[in-house]
Amino acid sequence: MLLTILTHRTLRLLACACYLCAFSGAAHAAIYYVAPNGSDAASGTAVENPMQTIQKAVQRAAPGDTVMLRAGTYREQVEVAKGGSVQQPITISAYKAELPIIKGSDLVGGWEPHEGAIWKKTGWSVNSQQVFVDFDEKQPVKPLQQIGMPSRFYKAFEYPKPVGRGLADMQPGSFYYDPASTTLYVWLFDGSDPNRHQMEVSTRKSLIRITAPYVNLHGLTFRHSNVSGFAQQGAAVELGAYSVMEACDVQWTDFAGVIMGYKQPGVQVIDSNISNNGNSGLNGPASYGFRISGVTLNGNNYRGFNPLWHAGGLKATTQAHGIVERSEVAFNKGSGIWFDYANSGEAIVIRNNYIHDNGPVDSAIFFEVSKNGHIYNNVLANNARRGIYLSGSDDTRVYNNTLFGTRDYAGIELGGLPRAGATLTNNAVYNNIISHGSTRYDLVILPPNGASIAGNQSDYNNIYRPNEPIRLTSGASFTDLNAWRNATRMDTRSISADPRFVFVSANPASPVGTPGKADDLAVQPGSPVLGAGKRDEKKTGDADDVASTASIGAFIGSPAQRRRGQPPK
Repeated sequence: MLLTILTHRTLRLLACACYLCAFSGAAHAAIYYVAPNGSDAASGTAVENPMQTIQKAVQRAAPGDTVMLRAGTYREQVEVAKGGSVQQPITISAYKAELPIIKGSDLVGGWEPHEGAIWKKTGWSVNSQQVFVDFDEKQPVKPLQQIGMPSRFYKAFEYPKPVGRGLADMQPGSFYYDPASTTLYVWLFDGSDPNRHQMEVSTRKSLIRITAPYVNLHGLTFRHSNVSGFAQQGAAVELGAYSVMEACDVQWTDFAGVIMGYKQPGVQVIDSNISNNGNSGLNGPASYGFRISGVTLNGNNYRGFNPLWHAGGLKATTQAHGIVERSEVAFNKGSGIWFDYANSGEAIVIRNNYIHDNGPVDSAIFFEVSKNGHIYNNVLANNARRGIYLSGSDDTRVYNNTLFGTRDYAGIELGGLPRAGATLTNNAVYNNIISHGSTRYDLVILPPNGASIAGNQSDYNNIYRPNEPIRLTSGASFTDLNAWRNATRMDTRSISADPRFVFVSANPASPVGTPGKADDLAVQPGSPVLGAGKRDEKKTGDADDVASTASIGAFIGSPAQRRRGQPPK
């Protein structure tokens, strides 16, 4: 890993300990306790006398209060319409180290035989998008395969290609909903009776929806949802203005896991796991001033939505801006981090992330018709299609990144034109390692046209392929740096040399194998990239900013080394 990320259980313990200490010093703040075996007629003010539903507790909570959830499963959709303030937020938190799980599914029994191994639930009025069999938190499995696409929001370009059309197309391990007869059908993998299993069927559009400011979530687990049964898109967890989600776990929902609220400011998502969701992990529609730090965004779009429409790890749109840092973004079926029309001009920072094994389209980092990006110190490994793609974007700096093993089209591309209303101007690419790729090109920069494409620069990079020439294009294609320099006047101080990664394959020839973690792509002492980069004194961020380093590639080292701008040892 690029940075050490604690386990989510450890994070819950640390977070809850801090919050409990804070509560003990608050003179007027109330704590309301909730447990699945409680009663909404109870006061909830004592741990021995809890309420039963989260909704009842949040309705009672006032600014500065905390709702503490005991362990167990809560099957409800929580609406939080009353918020707090910057000094007195409302907090919904796990109690101590316990594990409360909020689910958008219901337990379903009373299945009747239909035909062969197919069973049915009649009188089912919900357009359910997920059916789970014996879901286990320790070893979770995907839901049954949906047959057809009964969602009335289905569009061929956007939604997954349907598997079959109806009851006749069912197969072992599948379910089908017939809205005309309000009947839900299942066929389990082993053909057994579903009444002998724990059957959980998604029923709720969302799990928690926050429409007020300063409402924080800590140490909570969220599972299952039915967003696409009710709307074209949305999320299981919707945060409000200045919300903080910390040490939470959001997985196995039918569309997006978390949305930072439409046009909502100041949202923070910290040290959380948002993975294995049906479409995408985290969305930011016109969200601004947000911070995403220490988040795991892995395995999203398991349902196979069109990744050119809306899918992958993170998608932020429509003048969104904020910081994405110190996170792992991996194995998403789509782009890892995607900013789309994020063109307000406010700074967008993407730094210190480990982004790997995403694809097949479009990019590990996709910066589309956006502005003022600062993309640096990221390690990108084994991504498909493109590593970093500036598509019709302006005023963006791409520097001190390490790209390894990108496949299909390009390591770094400055392109995306012609496109109505878009330009590609004043972008800079420097201090990057682009290595061991199997792409058509290592570096793509569209040639200037004096109008919509102008002022783009590339230099101080290390572009390397073992056992074959590098590949560069700017209208014409080139296989060595000298020809590229003469034609474009770029990369005059770039090099093409083995970066000498810490990771060493058993077979040093290409292909070199697969690094297991970001630290494998640190470089060894004596690497030609050390000291060969551009020293940049323009700071963008906090004390761990590494912009001043004069080396090429992502800066992987201890926090103390990062603060001093020293290369790794």
